Amino acid sequence: MRITFVSFLLLALVFTACKEESDPKAEFYFKAGTEILESNEYESALLKFRSALDFKTNKLLQATIYRNMSIAFQNLEQLDSASYYSQKGYEIAPDDSYIFFINRAEFSLLNNNVFSAIKDLKFAKSLDPSEMEVYHTLCLIYSGEYGDAYFNPELSEFYAKKSYKLKPSKTSKEQLGSIYFQNEKYPEAVRIFKELYAKEPTNKKFEFYLGQCLYFAGEEKLGERHMLSAAERDEKCKVMYNEIFEIGQDLE
Repeated sequence: MRITFVSFLLLALVFTACKEESDPKAEFYFKAGTEILESNEYESALLKFRSALDFKTNKLLQATIYRNMSIAFQNLEQLDSASYYSQKGYEIAPDDSYIFFINRAEFSLLNNNVFSAIKDLKFAKSLDPSEMEVYHTLCLIYSGEYGDAYFNPELSEFYAKKSYKLKPSKTSKEQLGSIYFQNEKYPEAVRIFKELYAKEPTNKKFEFYLGQCLYFAGEEKLGERHMLSAAERDEKCKVMYNEIFEIGQDLE
């Protein structure tokens, strides 16, 4: 999944502006939708965002709603809708604002224009260097998510660390662990996924990633045991397990 970070961006500024220009009900539904989106309840979040748009909103709030709607659609793998709302977001946003550049960057990425996206992300970073989603997206780009032409292990790790430092969440921590693994820093990756799995022992994805890191760190038996345990209980983990061990048929 490429985009997982919810846009809480500029909430203070959004709500300050909304006091005069936006209906309080729009603020309420926007905040509720954003909180639901962070819990990965994408359909429910979209309902709240649509409810917010039924009321008067200023341009900054509306552009941020569109940003979060795009994130929801990306996680639902509805990329045409995601692109549509990213475009609406930058078209309505003030053209010198952070949300303008972040929406336009996302629109560019969804339409395979990585070079333009990087330029807009750097503009956004210059306007507000404290917003972690810029660093998260730059990390994705330089980790090769959008093509090998931009793959840069050093930059991907730099931006993953910056993202995690600004917002030490489960998602940014998972990203950092994944980058450590990609860069063959297996002990660091093991540490990250041990912590994540310890907090969520029922999360099969974290168990699988921990096993994968252990396996490549030299603890093959323990690593395979974790991967197999996750694969027996989760379909996506099963696919990854089969790919790693080149198994031609599903696990029984």
